[in-house]
Amino acid sequence: MKIYQYRSTQAPVAMLAEHQRGAILPFCLVFLLVLTMMAVAGMESSVLEERMSGNLMDQSSAFQAAESSLKAAESWLDGQIELPDTSNNGSTSVWLRDSMDPNTGDGLFWWQDSSRNSSWWNSNSISLSGFSTVNSQPEYIIEHLLEATAGQSIAIGNGDTPLPRVFHRITSRAEGATGTAEVMLQSTFVKYYE
Repeated sequence: MKIYQYRSTQAPVAMLAEHQRGAILPFCLVFLLVLTMMAVAGMESSVLEERMSGNLMDQSSAFQAAESSLKAAESWLDGQIELPDTSNNGSTSVWLRDSMDPNTGDGLFWWQDSSRNSSWWNSNSISLSGFSTVNSQPEYIIEHLLEATAGQSIAIGNGDTPLPRVFHRITSRAEGATGTAEVMLQSTFVKYYE
């Protein structure tokens, strides 16, 4: 049996150093690397979710502005007693049907044509005001589609002249706050005029 006597304070440290292999340092570095990767992935996910919610808010504000523009056009038509004047150049509030389509043989409607950009809309449409959450104010265009007098069986036989039903197509356009989201809506408005 051996008995060790230590008189120096350095001897126990030297004895412990013989048994250590240094495994804790690589373990801590790997653990730190895993935590860093998880934090970076969490940050990327948060940034992506923030962008998605911003785009959704932009799209929503554009949709609401376009819908307000559509309702404003319908309200204007509803307030008209006599049939509004029409034109094929935008000089009146109501356009003739498809007069804005320079190429009817291309299979595209006028609102799908790439030349109908924001500057075209600004110079040919009716613009609203007072919208602070959009890039540009919403706009609308009213088209005179057709007049129909047939199919009004209530007026037959009573001597009254049936009033023509006039069909209007309303196209509204709006951009979101950043200008990257664009929404176009359409409705068909039918009214009897005197």
